[in-house]
Amino acid sequence: MLRHKSEAEIAKDRLTDTWETARDAIAPRLSAARVAVSPYVDEASARVAPYVDEARQRLAPAVERITPAVDTARTRLRTEVVPAVVAAAETARETSAPARAEAKERATSALLALRGEKVRKSRRWPVAIACLLGGAAAGAAVGMSRQPKQAGPVGPTPTPFPQPTPGSTDGETATAPRTTPPGAG
Repeated sequence: MLRHKSEAEIAKDRLTDTWETARDAIAPRLSAARVAVSPYVDEASARVAPYVDEARQRLAPAVERITPAVDTARTRLRTEVVPAVVAAAETARETSAPARAEAKERATSALLALRGEKVRKSRRWPVAIACLLGGAAAGAAVGMSRQPKQAGPVGPTPTPFPQPTPGSTDGETATAPRTTPPGAG
C-alpha cells in the first residue's frame, strides 16, 4: 500500500526548501549591511544615551510610587477577578449547553438539507420496549429459578382409611379415634 504525503507535509517541504534558498542568498547581504550600519548605530547610541539616562532618573520616583499599586492590582486580579471570571464562564457554559446542543442539531439538519439528504429522526420507543421485554424475561427467569423444588405432590395430606379393630366381627369396622393435628382447632 502506498502512502501519499498530505498537503501540509508537501507545503512544509516546499517552505523548508524556500527558506534555505532565501537564507543562503540573504546571509552575505545581511553581513554587509551590519558592517555598513554599525558606525551609524554606534553614533546614534552615543547621542541618545544622555536622554535615556535623564528619562530613567525622572521616571524612577513614578515607578517607585506605582510599584505597590501594580502589586496590589496583580494580587487582586489573581485572587478575586480570575476566579470570578472562571466561575462566570463555567456558569455560562453550563446554562448555554441546551442552546448549543440545539444549534448543533439545527446546523447538522441544515447541512443535510443543503446536501439534499433527508433528516432521519431516531426513534427511541423500540429500544425502550425491547429493554422492557428483556427485563421482564430476566425477572421471570430469576423468579422461576428461585422457587424451591418439592419432592411430592402439592396439596393437603390425604386422610387415612379407617383401621379395623381387633374386636370387630361380621365385617364391621370401627374407626380409630381421630386426633387433631397440632395447631388446628
